[in-house]
Amino acid sequence: MELRSSTVLVTGATGNMGPYVTDRLADHGSDVIGTYVTETEGDDVETRAEHADAVSYHQVDLTDQAAVEAFAETVGDEHGSIDHIVGLAGGFSMGGVSDTDGGAFEAALNRHATTAFLTVKAFADHLSEQSGVVLFSSDRAIEPVGGTLAYDVGKGAVRTLTESLDVELDARVNAVAPFLIDVPGNREAMPDADFSTWTAPEAVVDEVLHLLSNRGVTGQIVQMTGGQPEVKE
Repeated sequence: MELRSSTVLVTGATGNMGPYVTDRLADHGSDVIGTYVTETEGDDVETRAEHADAVSYHQVDLTDQAAVEAFAETVGDEHGSIDHIVGLAGGFSMGGVSDTDGGAFEAALNRHATTAFLTVKAFADHLSEQSGVVLFSSDRAIEPVGGTLAYDVGKGAVRTLTESLDVELDARVNAVAPFLIDVPGNREAMPDADFSTWTAPEAVVDEVLHLLSNRGVTGQIVQMTGGQPEVKE
């Protein structure tokens, strides 16, 4: 299925990677639907996304099943069906085992895995064998590092969810697993880091679009370190 004239749902469309993805999809002629959580995120995206006016934004709590189901009904009424899903919803968090409590652990799982699960579940009837679903895992789900335990586990759950959904759905379901992405928010949070080892956002978007449109690729976790994709078995 060509991306031109297709309808693509992008969750977390106002986050660090959101505008990169929605702008590229708009450039390809896609009808883009985006979700966000807070009013501030919805307001700020107009200063960060070149084609914000081409995106149909909706404020949705993707951890709330009833809210996601209501959102799916709204999308059906306004757009008909969707063709593809890009699951960006999430959020980075620090903390090792000694300073991560149960609440923080559960919150990380909800941000990453629950949002992806409920979104795909609500729109599963829209998807066909021509549809692509791309979720966002992380390099840390494949090679964990100390100090980000809940984040690593949450992204690991996305990896398993991707593989499980690929078995159950007709759609092609893949995930990208980038190292730290070189976006302004990450640079501000880690100003002393070696940015040369980070993954360029443009490279991540290239891989996302490749996975959405390539009918021969499914059930893959694509690890990206320094922008170089590598399928993890």
